[in-house]
Amino acid sequence: MSDYILNLRRLVGHRPLLQVGASVIVEDPQGRILLQLRSDNGCWAIPAAQ
Repeated sequence: MSDYILNLRRLVGHRPLLQVGASVIVEDPQGRILLQLRSDNGCWAIPAAQ
């Protein structure tokens, strides 16, 4: 989790946080989907920005 979110969490506690994010599914001509390996939990996921 980014420092920004951790600092926000310290300020607001467990109240809900609204965040803006975006994601995309990229498919090549062979039907393969682009995935990224997440650094926070080690899982594969679609590319996203937060």
